[in-house]
Amino acid sequence: MTPYRAVIGLAGHVDHGKTLLIKALTGITTSRAHEQAIGMTQDLGFAHFDDGQGNTIGVIDVPGHERYIRNMVAGLWSLDLVLLVIAADEGWMPMTGDHLRLLKAMGVPRLLVCINKCDLVSSDELLLLEESLLERVMDESGMVPDIVSVSAKTGFNMAALHTAIVRQLGDMAEHHVPREQAAPRLYVDRVFTANGTGTVLTGTLQQGSLKVGDKLRLYPADREVQVRSLQAYHQSVDEIGAVCRVAVGLKKVPHKEVARGHCLTSTAGQCEAATHLIVRLNAESLSGKALRTQEVEVALGSWHGRARFVPIKDTRLARLIFASPIPCFFGQPLAIIRHGSSELLHGARIAWCGDIHPARRKALHTLLGELPDDLERYNPATLQLGLNGYVLASRFDQRPEQVTPLGEWLLDNHWLAQSRDQLLATLASEPLSAVELATRFGIAQPVTQALLQQLKSEQHIRLHHDKWQPGSGESEDDLGEEAQLVLKVVRDQGKEGYEPGKLGPGGVELDPFITRKLPAALQQGLLQKGALQKQLRNLARLKYLVQLDGPIYYDAELYNQMVAAVLAGQQVGDLIDMASLKEITGLSRKYAIPFCLRMEMDGWVRREENERRVLRLPQTQDEMELA
Repeated sequence: MTPYRAVIGLAGHVDHGKTLLIKALTGITTSRAHEQAIGMTQDLGFAHFDDGQGNTIGVIDVPGHERYIRNMVAGLWSLDLVLLVIAADEGWMPMTGDHLRLLKAMGVPRLLVCINKCDLVSSDELLLLEESLLERVMDESGMVPDIVSVSAKTGFNMAALHTAIVRQLGDMAEHHVPREQAAPRLYVDRVFTANGTGTVLTGTLQQGSLKVGDKLRLYPADREVQVRSLQAYHQSVDEIGAVCRVAVGLKKVPHKEVARGHCLTSTAGQCEAATHLIVRLNAESLSGKALRTQEVEVALGSWHGRARFVPIKDTRLARLIFASPIPCFFGQPLAIIRHGSSELLHGARIAWCGDIHPARRKALHTLLGELPDDLERYNPATLQLGLNGYVLASRFDQRPEQVTPLGEWLLDNHWLAQSRDQLLATLASEPLSAVELATRFGIAQPVTQALLQQLKSEQHIRLHHDKWQPGSGESEDDLGEEAQLVLKVVRDQGKEGYEPGKLGPGGVELDPFITRKLPAALQQGLLQKGALQKQLRNLARLKYLVQLDGPIYYDAELYNQMVAAVLAGQQVGDLIDMASLKEITGLSRKYAIPFCLRMEMDGWVRREENERRVLRLPQTQDEMELA
């Protein structure tokens, strides 16, 4: 058989012998000294054993008492198999049912019923108990479990229990894709500080693999961390794969910044740190229950805490609202517990992570209502595509139907046609920047840019003065990055114009104004001898800039606006004096004279002593359209 790793857990009513059973199975006592003194497990305990075939099986002992139900749930999320322990002399107890319902709510895939203390009853009583428990477990959970009767105290039938565990785990390993191939996922259940190692967190590596030196993400902070050391079952390792109990030493992470319920994964792990969730309630948990808005407790992964439960009318959906972000994943099972008690209200699966604008909720609820029963194989990117009309292509291994690839995005065909029409209709009425368009239509800015580039390539629009407008021809975004930055510097100067600075030793441009404006990465290329002058001349050649005497550079549109203002209301042959020109343009003498010289060069006016005679007028809009 292919080697595998697995983690199992023991659940059941208090004092039914779980801790002693683990010791008989593994040789390890999981209870702490104070727990042994009171005879009750209060928090998670950990052990392991070899299955006899070279595979190490981790074991989690969870508390049985209802006061520690939240600690119990923290140990259930990652288990491959749970032993539901029932004492032969007491049989089914109220907490047995509570635990079984929690197991199902948390998505535990396999169940094995272990009747302990069988030495305290007769063989006939044991046979009757086995039959009644089988029937009850099937009614409560829908599972058909194996049942093994043992005595942890005497060791009776422990070999049979070992065999039953190994058989179920071996069947799991045989029929499932190795989980090491997925992104790592580890919910933290303990944090401590170790001498020479620093902050250490422990948990069950439920999928993926870890190795020393890995750079990962720690949620909900979404901060980068690096693995400093790894231990698995008290052995130092360089690399370990799922499913396995691990202790992870982190570099330079303060102890106080990690807590139970935090999650360690990678960027590809698609973990969300959310204060809002939409969950789909398990059908069996709805039977006969009237849903109402209320304060509840929620357990998911190793996290538990309070939330506001808001049912969504006429659906199996509900919103959960948390005071602070929690790490979570699409499709993840969770338990909703009545606040202040151990009663399970609902089992549920996460259908949506994050808040959504009220105007879009109805559309989202419709999509969520169409989700398949099995969320394990459903790609949540399909929801994003249906809701937004676009999604990153990298979210799909195989391209879905009825989509168009555009750069790194996939766009729904209907949404694409509609969005193109909306963009073109809007730009026909007013030029807008990409940011303004993205905000107006609620489209992610990278997608808006991709759509605009597509329309530009088809010669429907062009970029002018940072605004998109209808038409073909020169588009400012075709300029190089350096040219765009220089153009922005000139435009920012307005009517003062831009005068290139003097060259220093070695011919290097020393203009402090432009060095402040340009990112350091571009300065070296631009500030070489003549490089800035070349950019300015080229922009003037392309008619983005106008060069006045000096040289002084103006934005071409600003220059044309001032020319139009000077000639407004004039007739060919009229005379304009310098005082009127300065008043109309708002230019000082320093700039007014070079401006007049440029108007003369462009054939608008001719100098006659101290006045300028109008030679021609700008075309009106009607004349331009007729032309």
